[in-house]
Amino acid sequence: MKYLLIVFALMAQPALAQERVISAGGTLTEIIYALGKQNALVAVDQSSMYPHQATQLPQVGYYRDLAAEGVLSMRPTTLLALEGAGRSQALKQIEATGVKLIHYKKPTSVNELLALIKRLGDDLNAQQKAQSLITQIKKSLPKKAKQQTHSALFLLSANERGLVAAGQETVPNLLFSYAGITNIGATHSGFKAINTEVLAVNQPDFLVAPAHVVHSLGGKQAFCEQPTLRLLKAAQSCNLLVMDSLLSLGMSPRIATAINELNEYKAHL
Repeated sequence: MKYLLIVFALMAQPALAQERVISAGGTLTEIIYALGKQNALVAVDQSSMYPHQATQLPQVGYYRDLAAEGVLSMRPTTLLALEGAGRSQALKQIEATGVKLIHYKKPTSVNELLALIKRLGDDLNAQQKAQSLITQIKKSLPKKAKQQTHSALFLLSANERGLVAAGQETVPNLLFSYAGITNIGATHSGFKAINTEVLAVNQPDFLVAPAHVVHSLGGKQAFCEQPTLRLLKAAQSCNLLVMDSLLSLGMSPRIATAINELNEYKAHL
């Protein structure tokens, strides 16, 4: 009888294995895997494209447009939400059911990325692993280039409606600065439309675009042949670096890999 009481008492206690976590934000998901805490994940959002194992989990929509029904259908105990996750009404409904909702600021600098890793390490009881990952990133991160040797344009969109380029205060701009690349789109902040006539005067040495955008247009050659790019010599010769979407748009533990890709590409021009 005493033994049964002990068993029932243990069963009543919350266990780590019973945690059911949903990650809403590709950056968060990648860090969770890097911390070795993926076993608690029951679902992710559509921006969680790395590592490949994450794409095999059930998806609850895109993190900026979460629906309460989809999230709650996974019976989560915790929802980890990257800044910008929504809709706000849906988040309120989810939280009202007793699901623990934790918000995280979207990192836009290396220091903010390291701070996010530390906080996730604390929240997921993986402090030692988080510190190891932080140390690893610091060691692998190349020093910023002393001078800019090339110019480039990062395009988030290229179609009949025009071009949308990465300006200042974006991840691509940060990556360019490390690699010694002048950002042709730095005349504005964020991701905004850019005038094609201006680009015809300030010709970039090469173009950079996230993989999902290039694939949606039919591949690398089809991207370069977009009418809105006809005035750019880089498009005419299809000097286009196609980068992993999360690697190029979100601060990732693989930031050194992103910088090295840019360095390798410009070295072969």
